[in-house]
Amino acid sequence: MFEAYFRRWVPILVLSLSVFVFHAGAAEAAKRVALLIGNEKYEATSQLNNPANDVELMKASFEEAGFDEVKTVHDVDRASMVRALRDFEDAATGAEVAIIYYSGHGMEMNGQNFLLPVDVALKSDKDVEDEAVPLDRVQRSLEGATRLKLVILDACRNNPFEQSMTRSISTRAVSRGLARVEPESADLLVAFASKAGTVAMDGEGKNSPFATALSKYLTEPGVDVRIALGKVRDEVVSVTNRGQEPFVYGSLGGAQIFLNIREVNVNVTNNGNTREEVSPNGQSAAAADWQNIRDLADKDLIEVFLAKHGSDPVYKMLAEKKLKLLTEAEQTSTATPDEIAWEALKQSTDAAALTRFIERYPESRHKAEAETQIAALEPKKGLNISQTGKDTQASRDCYLLAGEPQSMPGFLGVNFLKIDSARALTACAQAVNENPDDMMLVNMLGRAHDAGRNYVEARRNYQKAADGGNMYGLTNLAWFSIYGTDGPVDIERGKQMFEQAANAGNSYAQASLGWLYREGYGGVRQDYAEALKWYQASANQGYANAMATIGWFYREGNGVAKDFNQSLFWYQKAADAGDANAMSSLGWAYQNGLGTTQDYTEAKKWYEKAANVGDSYSMALLGWFYDVGNGVPQDYVQARNWYEMAANAGSAYAMGNLSRLYDFGLGTKADPKEAARWAAASVEGGDPAKLQEMKTSPNNFTPAFRKEIQALLRERGYYSGPLDGDFGAATQNAMDRLAKKS
Repeated sequence: MFEAYFRRWVPILVLSLSVFVFHAGAAEAAKRVALLIGNEKYEATSQLNNPANDVELMKASFEEAGFDEVKTVHDVDRASMVRALRDFEDAATGAEVAIIYYSGHGMEMNGQNFLLPVDVALKSDKDVEDEAVPLDRVQRSLEGATRLKLVILDACRNNPFEQSMTRSISTRAVSRGLARVEPESADLLVAFASKAGTVAMDGEGKNSPFATALSKYLTEPGVDVRIALGKVRDEVVSVTNRGQEPFVYGSLGGAQIFLNIREVNVNVTNNGNTREEVSPNGQSAAAADWQNIRDLADKDLIEVFLAKHGSDPVYKMLAEKKLKLLTEAEQTSTATPDEIAWEALKQSTDAAALTRFIERYPESRHKAEAETQIAALEPKKGLNISQTGKDTQASRDCYLLAGEPQSMPGFLGVNFLKIDSARALTACAQAVNENPDDMMLVNMLGRAHDAGRNYVEARRNYQKAADGGNMYGLTNLAWFSIYGTDGPVDIERGKQMFEQAANAGNSYAQASLGWLYREGYGGVRQDYAEALKWYQASANQGYANAMATIGWFYREGNGVAKDFNQSLFWYQKAADAGDANAMSSLGWAYQNGLGTTQDYTEAKKWYEKAANVGDSYSMALLGWFYDVGNGVPQDYVQARNWYEMAANAGSAYAMGNLSRLYDFGLGTKADPKEAARWAAASVEGGDPAKLQEMKTSPNNFTPAFRKEIQALLRERGYYSGPLDGDFGAATQNAMDRLAKKS
């Protein structure tokens, strides 16, 4: 009945509805301003070829993106440059986004960076502070912006005065390029054309490689600024044959920031068929969006969800039900929305859900508890989480929101279907910008894109990670081939990549290869012995899902002699490592006396543990315990509560049982219309048992229900006969059409 085995965490659309609600409407009025400075006609040193062209290129990009004000100045002396910065300081005050782009000469001295106006002479190092403009002054011009302050410096060229300047003090050190910066201002990024201490190239065309890449990616519609700057870096590294590597200093908060706010609809290609709503595992965008808001007691978010997904009957019903319950709670309870939401989250191990709670209810008295639970889900303090030795807050956030399960000792990680794409993208993009050589971070940025169904960017990052030797990236690429996520299915190619990563010792790849042999998927020969070999290799490294699957092998007697004691042993190990499927399987073992004495109390304990980490199957079985009185007093109200929790988490089985409770008024007032809606949701959700029951045992349902289900089928356009409660051929055909639509 229940299988705890390895499954591909295939892509779904995860849309941050909270961002949509509170920023999308305001975005039209949000002020975005830019100052572009191009200095090329220097009076006392060599002139540059590209700044004027670069400024015009960036001007066109910002204007096309709909910026409210784009000011350009060319070949300015120091007084004019300072005046332009002072004027822009006023324009930036109160703006949501303020950007200064500078193309020209720059220099650093004693760790401080300066931009050079065209009238500099710099006969001595004493003249630098008087004739040049310090970067600090440029940054100060952005202080009034509220969400993003961005300085872009295409100024990392050789200092043309380095040799000619006389040195008055031997300790005045002047180096190549610009010096590293550590912005102290909140929400400030400083983007260098080439990382600190290195020199940028002018390029052979009319624009610099940096400006060319900026114009292509920085204002790409619907792309977060951190991700855009990462794409800029990758392109410049490529076109300069690694001769120049842009770098970003500073950090932003958790919300996504788009420089171009035009809406982008990403189509998904799978085996040549374009689909906008359904991902390769058949899970809809509505299901993914519902996961992101169902734990919040927020009527506004539900209204937005209904506006977006009202055409999906299952999730429309779930949203309307939640809306009704929240309205009733407002009228009958003194509990605040955050108290209602916390009740559903107080034992959760879903870091993204806990993060959403804090963002949505920042004044809640439960904020500290949520933060404590989140901290427990991060990689343990003291673990070396970075291959390059850089343990930053952004990298820890990236692991928290998109980390590969069991990729470090004691780290639970994030099941693919639990990834909140919007939040993971902001964390991982920032982490990669800070640490672009850490291929695990690059792979996790790919996971964040994958969860958001941006398969082009997901593949790009997976490939980059794999090329850099990261076997998680290679394994994720293999799944693209196995499922044909962004192109043709190629099982053999995917299998070869699994084998490469598995032979390199990657536990995720080993479990993936085991799954291929276990399932005999896509023409691969089914071979339980080979599958078990790879699962064992993965389990030996502590991979919880592999342990749970070994428990399944022993329970079912596939490839090994059936041994319930061994099955229980492996399920226990996997459950202790945090695997929800193993927890549910332990509940099933205790419920049915498999390898142990039958013990409903112990079964209930494990089902509750699995339910607390979001396992809908366990929620549904807890509902069934109370429904029939197994190990607990029969309590239809409690049964309905658990069934509703399971239904909210997507359990079609629970939806079918809710239908019966509403049909017969068990634990709630009898409501045949509500019963019919739950029954239809169960069928559309893929429960064949409910469809079979309605077709073969119509007398299991009340006459009122049978008429309501016919009315619902007529409303959906599947049935045109009389509403007589007779489930004849026409009604059964309509039911089949309802099931096929799902």
